[in-house]
Amino acid sequence: MVIDFSDFQCYLCNRYVQNTEPQINETYIQTGKAVLVFKHLPNRGFDSMGAALAAQCTNDQGKFWQYHKLLYSNQKPIDSGWVNKENLKKFASEIPGLDTREFTSCLDGEKYKTSIQNDIDLALSFGFKETPSFIIVNSNGSNPEFLQGALPFPSFKVVIDKKLF
Repeated sequence: MVIDFSDFQCYLCNRYVQNTEPQINETYIQTGKAVLVFKHLPNRGFDSMGAALAAQCTNDQGKFWQYHKLLYSNQKPIDSGWVNKENLKKFASEIPGLDTREFTSCLDGEKYKTSIQNDIDLALSFGFKETPSFIIVNSNGSNPEFLQGALPFPSFKVVIDKKLF
């Protein structure tokens, strides 16, 4: 299991998503050898919490990874307004099949604020202050190994392969 603690405004997270995550997905996730879990660590700017809340709201409708990809592919400088509430709603409207009324209600009501705070608390309990940060564990959740930064695929491969055998 690969647990990713990230922020949608983090440029290093974006580098990881563009360069390394597709290889992890293709090699381990799509083949059923591992699962990828996203945890929020919105600490890059004032707008980061809103982006985390919005992404979690898309998860209600099974559209998290589509929204995740959309946010990272449209990333702009931190707190430049690119993930203000209006833009978060605009991005949601670009996802086919997403009920925007349900999404808006979830976002405006900050439905997942406690859940995201739990992610932050978990990250801090591991000493994570930077994004992206990763925990890679055996399938039973034991023997955690930590990676930090937008590392290349071979860095992940060595650790994940150790967990599989």
